[in-house]
Amino acid sequence: MALTIFFSILFLLILFVILVVLDFRGGRSKHQAQATDAVITSKRNGKAELIDDGQVFFNTLFRDIETARDHVHLSFFIWKEGRIGEQLLALCERKARDGVQVLILVDRLGSAITKQVKTRVEQSGVVFAYTHSPKFPYWFYNANRRYHRKIAVIDQRTAYIGGFNVGDEYIGKDPKYGFWRDLHIRIEGTILDDIQQRFLDDWEGARAPKPNLTTTPSDKVGKEVFQLFYSEGKGVIDKLNEWLNRAEHSITIVTPYFIPSKVLHHTLMNKARRGISVKILIPDIEDHPFVKSAAYGYLPSLMEAGCKFYRYKDGFYHGKAIVIDGKEAQIGSANFDKRSFHLNDELDLVVPGGPFVQTIATTLRKDIAGATPLTLEEVKNRSVLNKIKTKIAVMISEFL
Repeated sequence: MALTIFFSILFLLILFVILVVLDFRGGRSKHQAQATDAVITSKRNGKAELIDDGQVFFNTLFRDIETARDHVHLSFFIWKEGRIGEQLLALCERKARDGVQVLILVDRLGSAITKQVKTRVEQSGVVFAYTHSPKFPYWFYNANRRYHRKIAVIDQRTAYIGGFNVGDEYIGKDPKYGFWRDLHIRIEGTILDDIQQRFLDDWEGARAPKPNLTTTPSDKVGKEVFQLFYSEGKGVIDKLNEWLNRAEHSITIVTPYFIPSKVLHHTLMNKARRGISVKILIPDIEDHPFVKSAAYGYLPSLMEAGCKFYRYKDGFYHGKAIVIDGKEAQIGSANFDKRSFHLNDELDLVVPGGPFVQTIATTLRKDIAGATPLTLEEVKNRSVLNKIKTKIAVMISEFL
């Protein structure tokens, strides 16, 4: 009897794994056939401000929303109902009652807003929509495709993109993580035209009610040059690889999740072997049981090639940015991992030159200077259990 039960469970487990693999392969095939290649928009002008503290981010965002007279458009991957989430919802409700158009778009699985709260918010006039709801026939694959962008557009005068979501942990109120380090951009200028359109396209893609909105060209504020880099899991690696290969002196990467593709893994090794400085900052604290372990599967070969890794220990590091030769940068929502390369909808700001590149580079240098170098000896001398965990994590890295 016990043997029969064992084999029945084993059979069901094998069947489940087969179904998941078939689901994922079929879903990816359909996704890649339908997805648009990653896009880098035309150059626009603007003025940008880098925000790396959660409390500063929300204070600034709240202040800008308070001044809204026409519309407030918000989209986030995660929106929780804690202290900061409720404050932001209350502000949105008040602005909607004042006649401001308020649209909120959130990822279906990433956000945790109860039906009761959603109903209350909608009664104020806020229009609320979910995007990326899992659906058949490839439910498992679709459940892994997430809307990871973070966008705020206020009156098409001011916009925000970057790494902060909405939750108390982002203002350092979760004792598990402590201080939360992230990178977000407040931006003005004609680049807002592209950010506004990106939000509206995402809103339409969620099959939300079409907003009654007359868009007008944004104010010509600032002389720096910016571009948007947006993707939906296709063509990201090619564009990143082309960009990294332009590096002549240095590559600096900060990311909370480091799981490179085979192509990017080899590119970083080759650059380091040629004497180019490659520095990568990752968090010491992990917010996922396998992501950190997966990263350690790639570290030895990169470190042997000359790449230097650093662990951020002053809290949790959630910023995502790349600086090449101190002359050009990319910063936004995309992690340096397979999920951002192949699955997620992402949005980054490309800075092809100018003073704002130096602002980003200076911030990354300070973060790395305050971090702890990770040695090859430490990576190789981990416990047997951690090494086994790493092997398992690398095997399932597509899902992390």
